[in-house]
Amino acid sequence: MTSNVDTAEFFDNLERTHVVYFHDGGKESKNAEFNFIKKGLDKKQHCFYTTQNPEEILRQMKEFGIDTEANSDFIHIVKIPEKFEDYSKMILDKVSALPQDSEVRVISTHYFNFNSEGRTDRMAEIEQCVDDDFHKINGNFVCSFAVNNIDSNIRGRFLNQLLDSHTAIVFQTEGSKAEVFTLP
Repeated sequence: MTSNVDTAEFFDNLERTHVVYFHDGGKESKNAEFNFIKKGLDKKQHCFYTTQNPEEILRQMKEFGIDTEANSDFIHIVKIPEKFEDYSKMILDKVSALPQDSEVRVISTHYFNFNSEGRTDRMAEIEQCVDDDFHKINGNFVCSFAVNNIDSNIRGRFLNQLLDSHTAIVFQTEGSKAEVFTLP
């Protein structure tokens, strides 16, 4: 099923869902991610944001209006390695360490250059591992990909690989409502 939605509203209404979010890397996508985190903090949910640059994300969150100091017990910025090969080794450990006794929200960003089938195959394997154990995650997991970092020759193949491991796929471009494809 396909529908046009407001991304922030769609993300806020998720219930124990694993979603892939494709975007152009612009301001709208960052606002959707930060709104998802802010709404979770308002509900005293543990909110995780994976990034290669924690200091910059904290600065941007403050600019967005998130009080990172007051929410320090609930906001968790997870530094991920610069190199994809190092990331693929550590991320599954981080996911398995998510708290199960409280609700969580996760934005998992992927700003690596996905320029080979080997990389997309490995990322699809990681996503499938997360999805296989998703029943253990008490909350919502948004996997965020900037489309311009995915080689156009393998983009369609990569998208198809991710279909099996997500409940919905969200596409958003700057200034537009998102298109959401929900999967059975």
